[in-house]
Amino acid sequence: MADAHTNSNGQNGTARWAGVVVTVVLAAGAMTIQWGVVTTKLQQVEKRLDEFIGEARSIRAQYAEMERKIWFLEGKLSGLTSNAPRQTMPSTGSPLIGGGP
Repeated sequence: MADAHTNSNGQNGTARWAGVVVTVVLAAGAMTIQWGVVTTKLQQVEKRLDEFIGEARSIRAQYAEMERKIWFLEGKLSGLTSNAPRQTMPSTGSPLIGGGP
């Protein structure tokens, strides 16, 4: 009759458990390495996003400065045109050409 601690191949239960332990240790090591890789990639993505946010703020500030300059120039242009004497079309007396009397 076979021993109670051996299977049909002749291996005992400790070898099986050693295989399970080695597999678990290798899996834990692989997950740790993968976690490190994922963390590194996420840090790189975070760094790039911070750069993009900085660039967007810079562009937004430049855009606002440009708008202020345009508003200033439009105000000056508006002031120049409102102070200039208006030129009207001479009246010809005809309601069809240039208006009436």
